[in-house]
Amino acid sequence: MTTVLVVFHVAAAILLLGPVIVATSMFPRQAAEARKGDAYAAGRASILYRITSTYGMLSAAVPLLGAVVLIFGWEEFKTNFFLHTAIVLALIAWGVLFGMVIPQQRKMMGAINALDPAEADQSDFTSNFEGTKAKATAGAGLFNLLVMIVLILMYLPSSIFA
Repeated sequence: MTTVLVVFHVAAAILLLGPVIVATSMFPRQAAEARKGDAYAAGRASILYRITSTYGMLSAAVPLLGAVVLIFGWEEFKTNFFLHTAIVLALIAWGVLFGMVIPQQRKMMGAINALDPAEADQSDFTSNFEGTKAKATAGAGLFNLLVMIVLILMYLPSSIFA
C-alpha cells in the first residue's frame, strides 16, 4: 500500500508542482510588462495567474499525500526526521503560496485591469505596484526554495547521522 501511495505522491509532485514553480517565477515580469501596455504580456500574466491559483490549489495534495505515506508507513519512516521536517516545510511553503504569492498576484492583476469585473473587489487593486511585485517575487522565490529543500530532504537517508 505504501508503494502505491508513494507513486501517487511523486506523480502529483511532478505533474502539479512544476507548473506552479514556473508560473510563480514568470508572473511578476509579465504583469510588469502588461502594466506598460503590452497586451500579449497581459494575456500571459492572466494565464500564469490562473495556473498559479488552480495548480497551486491542486498541488496542496502533494504534502497531504506525503503525510498519508508517512502515516501508512509509520513503522518504516518514524525515525526519518528528514521526512517529518519535509512535511512541515511543505506546509510552510503552501502557506506562503496561499497567503502571500496568490494574493499579491491578484492585486497585480487588478492593477493591470485583467480581473473579471464581476469577481473583483476593492481589495484586488494596489496603488503600490512595485511593492506588490516585490512581495510576489519574494514569495515565489521563498516557495520555490522551500520546495527544493523539501525535495532534498525527501531523499536523504534516515541513517545519515547514525
